[in-house]
Amino acid sequence: MLLHIGICEDDLLQREFLVNSVKKFLKLKDISFNIYEFSSGEELLEKYPETLDILFLDIQMDKLTGMEASRQIRKFDNKVEILFITAVSEYVQKGYEVRAYRYLLKPISYETLSEHLDSCVSGIISKIENVLFVDNKGYMIKLDLNSILYIETDKREITIYEENKSYNLKIGINDIEKQLKNKRFFRCHNSFLINITKIQSLIKNVAYIDDIQIPVSKYRVKDLKRELASYLGEVIC
Repeated sequence: MLLHIGICEDDLLQREFLVNSVKKFLKLKDISFNIYEFSSGEELLEKYPETLDILFLDIQMDKLTGMEASRQIRKFDNKVEILFITAVSEYVQKGYEVRAYRYLLKPISYETLSEHLDSCVSGIISKIENVLFVDNKGYMIKLDLNSILYIETDKREITIYEENKSYNLKIGINDIEKQLKNKRFFRCHNSFLINITKIQSLIKNVAYIDDIQIPVSKYRVKDLKRELASYLGEVIC
C-alpha cells in the first residue's frame, strides 16, 4: 500500500524530526509512502495534495493556526486523519469539532510518535481491507464490506443487502465468494453468502440478522458455528 502523509510545522528542526521519524517508522513497517512538507497553514491550504491519508499539524503557528487550517480542511476533506502537534493541552477540547485523531504534546519522542502512528496506520489499513472493487459488466463497483448484511443469488445475478438498501449486480455468487475469501463472509447456503459479523443468533438451520432469517444448509451449520466462534474469540480478545 502507499500512504500519503503531510507534515505542517513552522519550526524547521521540529519538522525535520517529524519527517525523519515518520520515514523511519514506515520503512520498518515496509510501507511505501509520499511525504509532503509545509511550513505554514497558508502553504498547507495552498498546496494541499490531491490525496492525503495522515496529516501532522502544528497548532501554534503564526498567522493561520493549525486549528484554523484544520477547520478549512474539513470543508473539503473528511477522511484525512489529523494528528495535532502542540506544546499545551488546552486545545484538546477544540479538536473534537474537526475530529482530530490524536494530540502529540511537545517535546515528542520517536517512541510516542511511533505508538500513535502505528495505531493510525492500522486503522487505515483496516478500512482499506474492508473495501472491495467488483467488475459489474465493465463498471467498477465499490463495496463497503462493513455495510453488507448478506448476499443472495438468483441465477446469474446477485442481490446485495445492506441495512437500508439493496442492489443487483450481474456477477455469479461463486465469483463474489472467491473475492470475499478471508473477509468474514460465509457461504451458508447455495443461494446465500452471509456477513458473519452481522449474525445475531443461529438457531438450528437459520441465521438471524435482526428480523431477517437466512437459511443455513444442514451440511454447513457446523462450519458456520466454527467460523462464528473464531470471530467472537477475536472480538473478545
